[in-house]
Amino acid sequence: MKILLALGILFLAGPSLPAQTLLASGIMRSASGQFIIIDRRGALTAQHLRATDADPKLLELEPALLVVSCERIKHALCTYLGAMRDWTAHVNITLRAGGDIAIAKERVGRTWSYRLDVPHLVDRTRFIRSIVRVVLQEMADRNPGDHDAEIPPWLSEGLTQHLLASRDAELILPPPSNQLGGMTISPTTVLVRDPDPLETARRILLSTPPPTIEQLSWPDPNTLDSDEGEVFRRSAQLFVSELIKIKGGQENLRATIAGLNSYYNWQTAFLRSFHSQFSNILALEKWWALQVSYFVGRDNRHFWTHGETASNLDELLRARVAIRVQTGAMPSRSTVSLQIAVREWDTIRQNITLREKLNDLEQARVRVAPEYMLIVDEYRVTLTNYLKKREKSGATFLGVRTSASTQEVVQQTVRTLDDLDTKRALISATLSKESVSASAK
Repeated sequence: MKILLALGILFLAGPSLPAQTLLASGIMRSASGQFIIIDRRGALTAQHLRATDADPKLLELEPALLVVSCERIKHALCTYLGAMRDWTAHVNITLRAGGDIAIAKERVGRTWSYRLDVPHLVDRTRFIRSIVRVVLQEMADRNPGDHDAEIPPWLSEGLTQHLLASRDAELILPPPSNQLGGMTISPTTVLVRDPDPLETARRILLSTPPPTIEQLSWPDPNTLDSDEGEVFRRSAQLFVSELIKIKGGQENLRATIAGLNSYYNWQTAFLRSFHSQFSNILALEKWWALQVSYFVGRDNRHFWTHGETASNLDELLRARVAIRVQTGAMPSRSTVSLQIAVREWDTIRQNITLREKLNDLEQARVRVAPEYMLIVDEYRVTLTNYLKKREKSGATFLGVRTSASTQEVVQQTVRTLDDLDTKRALISATLSKESVSASAK
């Protein structure tokens, strides 16, 4: 990767940069007027000043450069979303000598006011994520709604990772470091952009199953900044990237953000905005599975062959049982269909077995031949919905025929599994026929 060295020159003669306004001692406002920086660092110790040398991931923030960085992050975000750079609420950022990042908001009349506490030494990714999140929150809160808008984690994280992968070097200005006459000169290392911002995502998702839509919606917040959260971060980046590519994707994503404060979950706002592409969440699940398949499928060495996929799914979609021919005899091992498990097994045994099958299906998602990707997700969604409906009853019982409603859930699930088995057999037969025809030629 090529590296260019640029010299950023800050003239000391003027009290402020062109992109900011000095309101009072320790208070600065950005060019657009939206970001107001309040300096509460006080006297920094030598230990604080040496911290960036000990940890290269830490970013040192200064008020005069922080206002410019906030505007740059917002500009890059709005450009990617195809959004105007207008705003209706201020973002007050307090720069402190220590502590952690904290975001809060409060209603002021008919609008909102946002507060962001930031330590002067902060992880670069966490800082950009915080600015992205507060900008998205302000965009979502502009229209009156029934409740506070909640930004889905996949949206803020996906946009953050895109900005980091494509425009990281341009987003945050480093503090000046050298004095030359009446000027302060700051060397800025500019990395030439990677031609593929999704390269890291591709490498990770080739070996690790990506999260489902539900998992994208509810990640563990404690893992976002850890290595365990890398799969989520890269999957969110891919998810947002593919949504943007859809015809009208930018417009629909902006409409989703604007509608978040009118609904209690992001799915409703999303489906109303993307109604021409996705009729329901299941359609979104299928689309996501297909995008992942195409994305990682460019290296076919990681897929099972058609024959391996058919054979492995035949085995995976059956439940193991122990059969005794007569009393006292050693049990023999066999398998039964999932339909028999759903129809005849008790709840506890079902729960253990079906959750194991869900885990198996999750692992198989990125290994099956691409033609099977959607149907694997349909099996997974069917079993997940069945378990949710059983759990919703709030009862654990030995038999499955305890009520008419339970029987209906069982029968509906069995019918769906029968249909999926038929569809899977048709896929296998079609692929086998195509393979024979190709060999004959």
